[in-house]
Amino acid sequence: MSRRYIVVCFGVLLVIVACTGLFYGYADGESSGVARTTSVNQNSFTTSYAQHSEGAASVIAPSNLKQELPALPRDEHVADIEIDGAVRVDMNGNLVIDRQLRRFLDFFIGLAPDRQYELAMKRRMQAVMSAEGVPESVQQEVIDILDRYLAYREASEQMELHAGTPSVDIFEAFGVVYRMRREYLGSDVAEGFYGVEERRLRLALDRQRVMADDSLSEAEKSRALAQIDQNLPEHVRKTKETSMAVVSTVQRVQELRESGASETEVRALRLEQYGAEATARLEEVDRERRQWQKRLSDYRRRKQAVMQSEGLAPQDRSEALRLLRESMFEGHELRRIRALDKMAESAG
Repeated sequence: MSRRYIVVCFGVLLVIVACTGLFYGYADGESSGVARTTSVNQNSFTTSYAQHSEGAASVIAPSNLKQELPALPRDEHVADIEIDGAVRVDMNGNLVIDRQLRRFLDFFIGLAPDRQYELAMKRRMQAVMSAEGVPESVQQEVIDILDRYLAYREASEQMELHAGTPSVDIFEAFGVVYRMRREYLGSDVAEGFYGVEERRLRLALDRQRVMADDSLSEAEKSRALAQIDQNLPEHVRKTKETSMAVVSTVQRVQELRESGASETEVRALRLEQYGAEATARLEEVDRERRQWQKRLSDYRRRKQAVMQSEGLAPQDRSEALRLLRESMFEGHELRRIRALDKMAESAG
C-alpha cells in the first residue's frame, strides 16, 4: 500500500468536497456566544472580540502581555497580524476541543519549523494563556493535546515519505487517515479537530459510491442519494431541497412553453411555486429577455444587409458595422454585441 498515495488521495478528497457545492454553508455550530481572537505584535499582545458557540463560554487570548518571550524562527512572518484560532473554556471551566483550538496550535507550530524549538513554542503558548488567567490544569491539557497533535502530524509526514506502489483507492484512504487520527489524538480530540470535515467527506464518498455503481438503475440511485441526503444538517438539507425545487420548476416552465402552453399557465405554476413577488420579478426578466432577442434579431438582419452590400471595401464594411452597433446599443449591451460578433467570426 502506498502511504504517499493515501495522503494524496485524502488531499484530493478535501478538494472534491470543496468543489461539489453539496454542503452549501455546512457549519460546525460555532455561531453564537462571545469569543476573543488574538492579535500579536512582537512581544506585546492585544485582544479583539468575535462571536462563537458554547453559550456563555469564555475565550483565552493574550492581553497586554509585556514579559520577554523566547524568539521563534518565523516571528517576522506574523508581526502585526492576528493569532489564528483560540483557546476556549466552557461555563464549567472545561477546555473546548474544536477547530478553533486546532488552528491555535497550528499558528504556533508554524512559528517553529522543527523540534528544537518545541520548548520555546510551548512557553510562548503558555504565556499567551496565562495572560488571560487560564487555569494551569487547562494549560497543561492544551500542552498534552499539542504533544499528541505533533505526533500525529509527524506520523502523517512519515506516511508520505515512505512511498510505495500505489494500490489503495480513495475510499480506503479515508479509512486509513480516519483511524490514524483517533490512534494518535484520541476520539474526543479527533472529533473536535476533524469531525466536521470528516462527515462532509464521508457523505461525499457515499454519494460517489452510489453514482459509480453500475448495478443500480437511475431510480435506485436517486432513492439512494435521497437517503444519503437525510444525513445532511437540517439547514443544508433545506437549502438543497429549495435549490432542487427551483431547478425543477424552471424545467417545468420550459416544458410548458415547448408544448404550446399559454403564459397564463406558466404564471399559475410560478405563483404556486414562488409566490406573487418572485413571479412578478421573473415575468419582468422574461420581458427584458424578449426585448433583447427582438433587438438582436433586428441587428442581425441589418448586419446581414451590410455584409451583402456590393461595392464596399473591407475597411468600409467594418466601419459600417461599427456605426450600426453603436447606433443600436450602448454600455454593456454594446460590449456584449461586440463579443457575440467576435464569436461568430471565430466560428465562421
